[in-house]
Amino acid sequence: MKKNVSRTVVREAIIMLEVEGYVEVRKGSGIHVVSNQPRHQQAADNNMEFANYGPFELLQARQLIESNIAEFAATQVTKQDIMKLMAIQEQARGEQCFRDSEWDLQFHIQVALATQNSALAAIVEKMWTQRSHNPYWKKLHEHIDARTVDNWCDDHDQILKALIRKDPHAAKLAMWQHLENTKIMLFNETSDDFEFNADRYLFAENPVVHLDTATSGSK
Repeated sequence: MKKNVSRTVVREAIIMLEVEGYVEVRKGSGIHVVSNQPRHQQAADNNMEFANYGPFELLQARQLIESNIAEFAATQVTKQDIMKLMAIQEQARGEQCFRDSEWDLQFHIQVALATQNSALAAIVEKMWTQRSHNPYWKKLHEHIDARTVDNWCDDHDQILKALIRKDPHAAKLAMWQHLENTKIMLFNETSDDFEFNADRYLFAENPVVHLDTATSGSK
């Protein structure tokens, strides 16, 4: 019987089952049930509010929140903010693997600080920290060959250019697309291990583009 369930949801469920020790994902042979009991209990941690959320769910939350932060930042950004972002980019390009590095984190925090609202910067940092310690996110990254992933300096350049122009629309779209690219990369890098192609139904389309196009077309 066919179920109307996205493969993205299935993928996150498999990751959660793997973390708990119920299944193993073996490259070339599929998904194997190895136990009907959890291998170990995850200890509760009051500092890990997002510990039970799937990696793609966290990415979607970041995409929704940070794209709006970038939009607002473009209306508030100062020359000092731009100089700090340029310095971060310069340092980042000196690293062989920029993705998920400290400079990657600092760039996103600095964009949020450009709103002149420190609470927004704290939210961005919290989401990043929670993600990096999330057991499901870490399990997902075990299926990724770090040598094949892209760094995001070019994506960050597009965000920075929009902020320099003080263009809220472009800044929002650039941040949205940056995190969209991250999701696509994760889908592509894990598809072989999970033995099905990525379902882009939930994530491939950019509703911000569609909404903005519809709005501009009605004017």
